[in-house]
Amino acid sequence: MTSIPLTFRLTDWLRTALLTVALILAAPAAGLAADMPDEPDAFLMAVSDRAIEEILQPDISTEARIEKFEALLEDAFDLEAVGRFVVGRAWRSATDEERERFLKLFKDFNVFNWGSRFDDYGGQRLHVTNVIPDGDKGHFVETRIGDQDGKPFVVTWRLRKRDEGLRIVDISVEGIWMSQTWRSEYASVLKETGGLDGLNDTLEQRVAEMREKTEL
Repeated sequence: MTSIPLTFRLTDWLRTALLTVALILAAPAAGLAADMPDEPDAFLMAVSDRAIEEILQPDISTEARIEKFEALLEDAFDLEAVGRFVVGRAWRSATDEERERFLKLFKDFNVFNWGSRFDDYGGQRLHVTNVIPDGDKGHFVETRIGDQDGKPFVVTWRLRKRDEGLRIVDISVEGIWMSQTWRSEYASVLKETGGLDGLNDTLEQRVAEMREKTEL
């Protein structure tokens, strides 16, 4: 079976950082687009506050958490832009059917890869420290998040303006950009499998394994 390194082979500190990012951002998406602020710092803080208040409560089921996280990815992230970037040239040579299948599997892979780890939340909080313009279409928002040992690490969010409002297109943990990491790792799978169709088959198998593990 072709392996997908992605977050499975990251160093322990980066794994913890990305998990914390996922937990902090896992806000319920019902009404998200209509209710979220237009200012980048307020946008992130509102998502963080709602995550802590609702999805991270101990009495919520794993199934419900994963469903809410899936809704969040669709509502707060520009998944198509991220997906197109991480597969690079393979996107341009793929068919419309292959692209559509990839975007669905890309979302599902991240839903189960992150969403099944919500039980590890340890009370971390997000604090906005700086907002930097990114041209006239977005912002970089610098934040600090405390890990479970109380040691803060820097997380930078790249937000872009879309017709629906602000959307997250990238995340940097201590200077390592997630989209670049994914692009590098997916490139090895694309090379091994021969293109987007082969990557889709591999992703589909991994998603099925994670779905079975979470009994959904």
